[in-house]
Amino acid sequence: MTSKKHSAKTWYAFSLAWQLGFLITLPIGGFLFLGFALDGFLGTTPLFIVAGLLVGIVVDIYTVYHLLSPLMEHEEHHD
Repeated sequence: MTSKKHSAKTWYAFSLAWQLGFLITLPIGGFLFLGFALDGFLGTTPLFIVAGLLVGIVVDIYTVYHLLSPLMEHEEHHD
């Protein structure tokens, strides 16, 4: 029984790490791509690249916080 519980926790940790990887990579990459495209179209380099990076970071902080906050609350109740 203990090994099954340990295995489930391990897979949950891998799943969470995979989600975090996508949640961090996709918004920054997407907003950087939009920034490059807008700067190329408007000739305003590096204005929209920097803006896209900053927006991507803000979106990442928000989504990671909301992904991890239930987990942190769950851990606080078990301590």
